[in-house]
Amino acid sequence: MALQTLKHFSHECDLTCPETVTGSVCNICHKDELVEFECKPCNFDLCLSCSELPEKVYHDFHPEHPLEFCQFKYDRKPKYVVCSGCGEMSCGSFYKCKTCEIYLDLGCALRVNISDAWDVEELLHDSHCHLLRRCRPGSDAKGSCLLCELPVSPSSICYGCVHCYSFVHHKCFDLPMEIQHPVHPAHPLTRLSYQRTCGGRISCVACTLTIFGVPYSCIECGIDLHLRCADSLLRGLMHESHKHRLFYVATDARYAIDKRSPCQICMGTSTLSLDSYYYCVECEMNFHFECLGIPKSLVKKSFHIHPLVCKTFLGNDESLEYCGVCETVVHAGHHAYSCQECDYLGHIECILRKENPSPLYLKDLYLCGREDVTRATNQESGETNILDSKLMVDDVLHIHVMRPIHMSELSEDANCHICCGKICGNPCKCTSCEFQTHDFCAELGQPWKNRLLHWEHPLALLPNPPKQESENCSKCRESLWGFIC
Repeated sequence: MALQTLKHFSHECDLTCPETVTGSVCNICHKDELVEFECKPCNFDLCLSCSELPEKVYHDFHPEHPLEFCQFKYDRKPKYVVCSGCGEMSCGSFYKCKTCEIYLDLGCALRVNISDAWDVEELLHDSHCHLLRRCRPGSDAKGSCLLCELPVSPSSICYGCVHCYSFVHHKCFDLPMEIQHPVHPAHPLTRLSYQRTCGGRISCVACTLTIFGVPYSCIECGIDLHLRCADSLLRGLMHESHKHRLFYVATDARYAIDKRSPCQICMGTSTLSLDSYYYCVECEMNFHFECLGIPKSLVKKSFHIHPLVCKTFLGNDESLEYCGVCETVVHAGHHAYSCQECDYLGHIECILRKENPSPLYLKDLYLCGREDVTRATNQESGETNILDSKLMVDDVLHIHVMRPIHMSELSEDANCHICCGKICGNPCKCTSCEFQTHDFCAELGQPWKNRLLHWEHPLALLPNPPKQESENCSKCRESLWGFIC
């Protein structure tokens, strides 16, 4: 008996029914389904529902033109699309209008009615090098927000990058560029852009972990903070042994507490029983968790009617749990007070505090500082206009304000610090450091359009490639390093 065959538009070979029905991942929908048709030489499998897909769809959602099937490909650029119906970002197969920028994922393309079109707003944000589109991360959601570094959920509204699968929470998108934080009253903390952080290895001074997103920083004092740590520091633990707020650090007490930085209560130079400890960011002092005398259990009816026990919270950061007092995230692996009779959780600092800190939340800090920031912005507008007329180059450590100089002012090697070529005339130098360039390289610090290479968007000069993995130049194909556009 001859095997049933199918000539499907998604594959160049004839597909046949398998002799033994088995489960596999369908090459179109990428779901683990029973294989209805296969091409063994090409290792191509097709489930029943995908074998019945049409090559073109005529949909009331977009009646002007037919929507044509586009199959998932690993080398497709951009790799992801945002569905114009539901707003979910995906890298799977989809239908698109080749005339208009309309995309429908398989689920929406086969629906009879789509009530509302998704508002695919596209914006440029200083946390990322590409345009970000308003979307939902979708069922395959992974990763975290570029700003707060908390996980993104499948249905949350975000702004995402179709090239990198990076996201910024909608609620984080309008965070201010500058805040006055009580943990560092000497200077405001500025939110760095990706141009200042890309390729760097910046660690948070509070939790000591690497910052993969965009930190709040004081470049003058070398202070960098995760957004979440800047938030947590507002609710730090007040203890009789120290005048400042103490910040909880979940791990690495065995490395932090040593002869150079002992516990400030017992003066011990090694860990006791726990690898967690408390840290004063302002004084750079450490405290054993055990030495602070944190109650193992307590009853505090002003917060919760049942007894609370202090222990390590064993939840999963993918499904977020929130403090019953401050309503911010309780991280998995951190010590917290929890109820044995219900699901109540509370940060140690929130449960033990005797009075509300002011401000309690970082969002309150934003609101408190908004009028001051506005006034400062108005006062400095004249200075900003002057700076805008100067040549400026963003670098990792600071922004270089460039000025023309004489050849005699160059360093001995006379090499440009952007292109590394020899400077033979018309040099420029930073007004505050030894950074020197060609005059035409300094001009690259301003966003510019190159109609031959990339005419759609302005190009920006970066001090390092924006990704940690190696990349190649789009023109010469050589590996990228140092300053790039």
